[in-house]
Amino acid sequence: MKKRNGFTLIELLVVIAIIALLMGILMPALQRARELARRQSCSSRIRQQVLALVMYGGDNDSKLPLPSTAGNWLQDVAVNTVDFMLDTGMSRKMFYCPSNANQQKYNDLFWTYSNKSWNQRLNRFDNDTGFVVSGYCFLLQTTANDRPEIVRYPDDGIQKMWIKTTADNRPSSRELVIDSILGAPQSNTKYGFNFGQVAGGIYSQSDVYDRTSHLKNDYEPTGGNIGFLDSHTEWRPFDPEIQNGAAVPRYGTNPGFFW
Repeated sequence: MKKRNGFTLIELLVVIAIIALLMGILMPALQRARELARRQSCSSRIRQQVLALVMYGGDNDSKLPLPSTAGNWLQDVAVNTVDFMLDTGMSRKMFYCPSNANQQKYNDLFWTYSNKSWNQRLNRFDNDTGFVVSGYCFLLQTTANDRPEIVRYPDDGIQKMWIKTTADNRPSSRELVIDSILGAPQSNTKYGFNFGQVAGGIYSQSDVYDRTSHLKNDYEPTGGNIGFLDSHTEWRPFDPEIQNGAAVPRYGTNPGFFW
């Protein structure tokens, strides 16, 4: 009798099919675990942002940095403020969410969009003007106090507000740094916005879209981390107010910002 060697073609196909089935079961769970890890890393970065701003307030009679105008988007941070935050021990990567694929891939475009004087050796900018397009949004009042009120949803516990000082009597309720959840109006989508392809200055300059950091798909965010004035963070699922079949931004329209 001949000794049988190896596997038959049928046996190999069965093994391959089993492996493919197991991969199909395990991959979504693996992707969810990786996103959860990125979400936790994002939360830590937001907390560092808040701590740096609170330290700024400690050095400036409780006053927080004040953007000069409301004309720019919420994630634009003045270079002199960025340099202060870097001096507190932050690094460049802490300004960006690990879940934001565009900002990770095209980081130089966002970091030096309005100022090309980044000195990598010194870990700071040589020029004190311009701004950085951060991966997080800052709910800071402007020097002109010209931002409209933040939209209040029916289930909000307290009125949302722009922050100008660390001396607030409800620091655990005051949102200061938030994940970027921004969308461009687009009809025939679940929420009336496209959250994955938002054209702005980066797009005009380099054909690279801004985008929401934590996405289920281009038309549905999963939520975002919120950093509060007392330095604690919370994850908030995406649950905006809906009017006339579209989500209501808390600030702005094109793009609209949500949190």
